[in-house]
Amino acid sequence: MLVIQTILPEIVIGCAAAFFFGCSLMGVEKDMPRYAVGWAVLGLVAALISFNGNAELLHGAYKIDRFSRFFALCISAAFLVFMIITVKLEEIEKSLRTDFYFFITISTLGIMMVTGATELLTLFIALEISSYPLYVITSYRKGMGFQFEASAKYLVFGVVSTGLMVYGISYLYGALGSTFIGDMIVALPSHLYDPLTLVGVILFMAGIFYKVAAFPFHFWAPDVYSGAPVEVVTFIASMPKLAAVALLARVGGTFMDFEVLAPALALLAVLSMTAGNLLALAQKELKRLLAYSAVSHAGYILLGVLAAEKGGLNAAMFYGAVYALMSLTAFLVAVQLVSKGKNDIPLTDLRGLWRRAPLLAVVFTIALVSLAGLPPTAGFTGKLLLLTAAWKAGWFWTVVFGVLNSLLGMFVYLNVIRVSLVDDQAGEASIVSGPLLQTTATILGFGILFLGVLPNGLLAMARRALAALLYV
Repeated sequence: MLVIQTILPEIVIGCAAAFFFGCSLMGVEKDMPRYAVGWAVLGLVAALISFNGNAELLHGAYKIDRFSRFFALCISAAFLVFMIITVKLEEIEKSLRTDFYFFITISTLGIMMVTGATELLTLFIALEISSYPLYVITSYRKGMGFQFEASAKYLVFGVVSTGLMVYGISYLYGALGSTFIGDMIVALPSHLYDPLTLVGVILFMAGIFYKVAAFPFHFWAPDVYSGAPVEVVTFIASMPKLAAVALLARVGGTFMDFEVLAPALALLAVLSMTAGNLLALAQKELKRLLAYSAVSHAGYILLGVLAAEKGGLNAAMFYGAVYALMSLTAFLVAVQLVSKGKNDIPLTDLRGLWRRAPLLAVVFTIALVSLAGLPPTAGFTGKLLLLTAAWKAGWFWTVVFGVLNSLLGMFVYLNVIRVSLVDDQAGEASIVSGPLLQTTATILGFGILFLGVLPNGLLAMARRALAALLYV
């Protein structure tokens, strides 16, 4: 396979970014949503073509293998769904919509590059490419001013996490003598009791925990979710999580040999699950609720890293893809419920959803049931796999907390379902959605159910992707 063919998704997304940049410079605004969907379709086709690609670039700092192509496929599919969901861009200023597509595409390219980076500085650069566009477009919301607080908090927390990660990389280089992950794996066993190495690992992992919004690095999430445009939140809630899972799978499992790190990670996983669910219970607004939901689900993903040797990474990759699917499905409905003059989406705005948009109500219910971890959805299967891996690895107390938090999460999501399906409100207008959005909603709903009943296909893809990593 030609090298160009192996990196075809990156080339297509890069060309899309150049296209939108050119349109922004020339002031072209007409038919931008159609172009966005078209480029996303090309990106997905490119990911399918390059799926079996195998190559090394930049002297081994960027590797094309089944691992990176697995995530490239997931990212491309999520990118297409995102473009379809946000085709209206109701909360983005009209004059900024072309810029919005440019920044979103650049961020997607960075996320895709994260999954292929095998050297820490390359990884760091890719992370920054994926992050900085999001700091900008968080402020693109029409009027009000809530978006500026969200943008400032996102930027400040992001810069702090960046600083922590850079410090961690410098310590790891000083201790291990290389920034290539393969070399680090070889050198790591002889440095398990080196304080410099341990500090480097902790600082580096802190940067990853920020990306996945795990406790106690989650403080940015509620305010950013609440204040940013719902289209931007849809992206933040799904796409960067895939990059974070890829990071945890590529480097997180190698650090579990440190005696002190595994118990600390177990504690963070439990605290993320518990704090996320407890805080979500108190929320009266949808976007903030989904922000705390993201915190709780980060805890389940960390369980996969904790049980890396017992199939946990495979389960974490499966759950990362499923979580992106569930988030996109939930925000598909949230995008339709946005009201002018409101910072967030009050849960009371969901009343009568079953009457105003029956299809969206059904799909929304499927997404929430899956987030709650109830059968026969993909969320249930993913949580079961993660808890089973943690049990096999001997982390029994984390499994107990995981099950209890699943029960707690049911109260969170079933309350939202009750509001949308049981409560009614006369006088609310019907929600009109086009054929493309309805078709997408139907596919997403069936996808959640299909992966819950028949997960073996995606699990097999994740298993083959993991086999490409050096330490497996």
